[in-house]
Amino acid sequence: MNPRLILLVDDDPDDLMLIKEAINSVDGKFDYQEATDGRHALNFLRALDSVDKHPCLIVLDINMPVLGGRDVLAIIKNDPGLKHIPVVVFSTSSNPADAEYCRQFGVELITKPFDMSKLIEAAKRLISYCA
Repeated sequence: MNPRLILLVDDDPDDLMLIKEAINSVDGKFDYQEATDGRHALNFLRALDSVDKHPCLIVLDINMPVLGGRDVLAIIKNDPGLKHIPVVVFSTSSNPADAEYCRQFGVELITKPFDMSKLIEAAKRLISYCA
């Protein structure tokens, strides 16, 4: 496990930049790997799994092209080599069905805030998973 690596899975480059800025403002010592769709994220995770290294956290968007966040979450949480990695769904979705889906896997859903101070609070919650 790499205690300082966070995998960010989101197809919106602005959201990727904002979450990195927020996390860096709380703790600037994290490394990031970005994936713009679920397939790319799973390929990255499987490559790391083959050398027994994992990120300390996966931050996953729900709505993405190619392979969406719901599918990626199910695959990760049903994979014996990956299911121990903490996942937080970080999405614009405020749909109760999405929150319930995440709860089925014991995963927190954080709705992306539009205010920087709230984003920094969300970043603090995110990095607490890497402790």
